[in-house]
Amino acid sequence: MTDLYITHYYYPGTDPWKNIMNLPEDEAFRLAGELAKEHPETTSFYRFADFANYYPLRKKADACVRARFTELGGKPELEHPFCFVLGESEYLKEWFSDGEKLTIALEVLPDEQVSFTLGDSCAVISQGKELSVLTKAELLAGIAECGSVEVFCEQKLGGHGYVEVQLWKKPQYRYCLLDLDGTLTDPGMGITNSVMYALRKFGIEVIDRSELYCFIGPPLADSFQKFYGFDEEKADQAVAYYREYFRDKGIFENEAYRGIAEVLGALKEKGAVIALATSKPYEFAVRILEHFGLIQYFDHFGAATMDGRISKKTDVIAHLLEDLGDVEKSEVLMVGDRDQDINGAKANNLPGVWVLWGYGSMEELQGAGADYIIAKPEDLTGLF
Repeated sequence: MTDLYITHYYYPGTDPWKNIMNLPEDEAFRLAGELAKEHPETTSFYRFADFANYYPLRKKADACVRARFTELGGKPELEHPFCFVLGESEYLKEWFSDGEKLTIALEVLPDEQVSFTLGDSCAVISQGKELSVLTKAELLAGIAECGSVEVFCEQKLGGHGYVEVQLWKKPQYRYCLLDLDGTLTDPGMGITNSVMYALRKFGIEVIDRSELYCFIGPPLADSFQKFYGFDEEKADQAVAYYREYFRDKGIFENEAYRGIAEVLGALKEKGAVIALATSKPYEFAVRILEHFGLIQYFDHFGAATMDGRISKKTDVIAHLLEDLGDVEKSEVLMVGDRDQDINGAKANNLPGVWVLWGYGSMEELQGAGADYIIAKPEDLTGLF
């Protein structure tokens, strides 16, 4: 059951890794008052409008879950956990007015730092009912016995409610490997113009540039072969034509995603080691980072070679790991927007983050098996 994941829903503009319950009491009440005024129309914010009642109830529920989880062998590091739901919840989506979400694969979370309750812990406690707390092993055994998460929830919850997940320690990594195209910058115009230029050399005209978004990310030669049926020799020639346009013009038909520079700066302040991991040739990648004033944030550079010797993301990451030296792979996170980024991470035994602002399709996302899915650049800092 390696495809199980947990989800945290949150309102746009808020930080999914900021738990109001872990703030000093006076600060928590002050913030609750501000939030209640900002979004009175949002169901999820009722608890802030009624914080005088919600606060002690939440403290009681968290203490109850923590004590029971500790009895079961858990080693919670926080007094108040980050709350998630197993899988998805249409009910909670409505709470947050179809806001944003953070998802994490269950398998990357330490067993001693994650617990589960059958139903919302606060609601169960407020109703005076007995709270069922499960470890990860107990949850997985129960799901396996039932055959699926859906059947498990039907049997345990009667088809109502959800399995609440308590994360007692925030995931924290040290090394951040970042894809370039579709992750740090939006290269759509430059790459598609360059591909169009190359295809014209073969008498092929493309009117709708969106048809060429599939070229953003993967090695170019592979894409010319896959999408236009070119043989290896013809694909190599197409790459040469592509570079004729891209080298001096297409390279700058590009823009950095909003907030990327600030996120990279925040990661450096947290002590993260930042490395580039791109299938774009080193020469082009460095020029792009210099153009956007981002190169100052990078400690290492993993990129393709002009001769095609290194082109696939799996190989780029492997060579980059050699450059990083003797590092714990559990401390390294690969971040990208295409399935090749996640597949490359998995091939090198690294967890992978899928970013939703890039060029990856939903079909890719569903098949990639990313360990984390984030909605905006700022969410990345919460993992370091």
